[in-house]
Amino acid sequence: MKKKTFNTFMATALTASLVLPVATANASAPSEQPIVVAEQGKAIPSGKVSLTITSFSNDLIYTSSGQLKISEALKPIFKSDNHAALTNAQATVSVENGKITSITALTLSKKGTSKKPIVFDGGQATISGNLTVAADYTKVQNVKVTKELIVSNRVKKGLTLNNVSVGSTIKFQPLRMKKISWLNVSLTNMPNVKITTQRNKLSLISDKSLASIHVTDDVPQLKVESDIEKLVIDVKKDFSLLGDGIVQQVTVKKGKKVDLESYHQFKNVQIDDKNANVLVTIVDKTALNTLVAASTYVAVSVTGHDVVSTERWTTQAEKTAFEAILNSAQTVANNPKSTQEQVNAAHTQLTSALATYKAAQKNGKKHTTGDKATITALINSIQYVTVSWNNGSGLSSSTAWTTQAEKDALVYAVSTAQSVVNNYYATQDQIVNALNNLESAITTYKNAQKYGLSSYNGDKATLTSLINSVQYVTVSWNGYDVPYNMPWTTQADKDTLDYAISNAQAVLYNYAASQYEITNAINNLNYAITNYKNAYKYGSNGNGYYGDKSSLTSLINSVEYIYVTVSWYGNNLPPNTPWTTQVEKDALVYEVSVAQAVLYNNYATQYEITDAINRLNNAITDYNSAIKNGYYY
Repeated sequence: MKKKTFNTFMATALTASLVLPVATANASAPSEQPIVVAEQGKAIPSGKVSLTITSFSNDLIYTSSGQLKISEALKPIFKSDNHAALTNAQATVSVENGKITSITALTLSKKGTSKKPIVFDGGQATISGNLTVAADYTKVQNVKVTKELIVSNRVKKGLTLNNVSVGSTIKFQPLRMKKISWLNVSLTNMPNVKITTQRNKLSLISDKSLASIHVTDDVPQLKVESDIEKLVIDVKKDFSLLGDGIVQQVTVKKGKKVDLESYHQFKNVQIDDKNANVLVTIVDKTALNTLVAASTYVAVSVTGHDVVSTERWTTQAEKTAFEAILNSAQTVANNPKSTQEQVNAAHTQLTSALATYKAAQKNGKKHTTGDKATITALINSIQYVTVSWNNGSGLSSSTAWTTQAEKDALVYAVSTAQSVVNNYYATQDQIVNALNNLESAITTYKNAQKYGLSSYNGDKATLTSLINSVQYVTVSWNGYDVPYNMPWTTQADKDTLDYAISNAQAVLYNYAASQYEITNAINNLNYAITNYKNAYKYGSNGNGYYGDKSSLTSLINSVEYIYVTVSWYGNNLPPNTPWTTQVEKDALVYEVSVAQAVLYNNYATQYEITDAINRLNNAITDYNSAIKNGYYY
């Protein structure tokens, strides 16, 4: 009766492709003996066996040829998470005494979806041969393949490879169809990848540089979003490369029209096929990248008293000016669309900015040693100025003053330093700290000094300059009639600024206006200008992303024809020879560099472009006004 039941079960098992429950399998044969194949009635022989995987448990795998034990080295592959991926997978395995000791070939054929791919996780185990992916939307990860990873023509839309070590190459087989979609392949954490492709419309994206790509057969298009060490093109007809990245070496062995005018940067191009028509632009960014890498910052300080004398420092404003040029150069260096002209201009601009930045650097003033005599001499050198309670009103324009709080801060620093001098047991650290703190307090006090406001006629130059600097933008009710990225305000916003300008002009035209009145007019107008700019909104007409830079480009290009001779006094130049000082020229050069930073900024708004044009126009006007004629006879 038991024998009859067992035979009936075996017949059922054959019909069900040998998907056997573990308990029945264990009951039918002892675990330490080779499994008897149901349809053959004999053990699976040792050696290489080709089979179809139907299911597996913790220690056993069920196949079209019977069941086998799983070696420890392969157990990470045959884990429950891989059930879906390994269902009906074709495999060639090495068998020893009923146990799989290695996998020499594996084909994954279970299809996933874009939202739910089939995942095969090798658990860092090794496939001692080829791995073939033969289904769409498969994710292969954490496995070592000693030979080739083959992507069959059944994979038509998507494939993900993560942390897969491939001993030979990743090979993409051809797909012969009239209408073909892009096959999107993502590679992550896979260094030193070598690829051979016969597949048209293959789109590769990798987080690491690809060691090599060999394009063969009839492949008209390839897209690569990563760096490539070596690209070999050996095609029958036309070929186009899409995407971006850096290609160190490209070799055209064969092809008709080979279009490499993508966003890639090519370091070296070798053309073996003399009949090939190769379209390529090589942009050399080596010098720019080297200069960017060499552009480092120093410490930022207000007075330098917090920076030791062995280190260099600049003010925040000096760093910010250099930082803008450096960032602009970095943008050009990183932009795959940059032309050689833009690269050269960025290099020139950064060279000048770096020289200016280095010239502005100063040695720190922070002491590391000191003595009491130095502190005493410093205390004795202090000269206090007048204290004013009403912003200098009532004091002559030649009288320096500070507030009581500003004086008190210095008095406190002096008192603290004097207590250290009087302390017989003061340590060297206490003496050095007192010296540094007192020097810093003196510098802060001097920087806080202002001059009185009383005089017959006040200085109106700043007020005049501020009024002339006002720039209006478009007036609109709702911005619908204003181009995209064009600033605008309401009429009420403009009227408020107009009122402030009118008040400032009244002070400007008042011959008897005091310095106090002029200062108030300046402060009020500055406040109104700030509010006006804060009211800016941007138009909604159109959908462009970038402003029109044509006027800015023309203006920058016109500057080279404006420069005249540089001289100290002009006494070394013939009459009628125009000249300016180096300082006057440098002022224009700086404004040109600011305008170029906007020009090379792909995301500059129309407001930023307009502001750059206005600034440069003003600088050109100032420069032309500074031109004088030589007078050497």
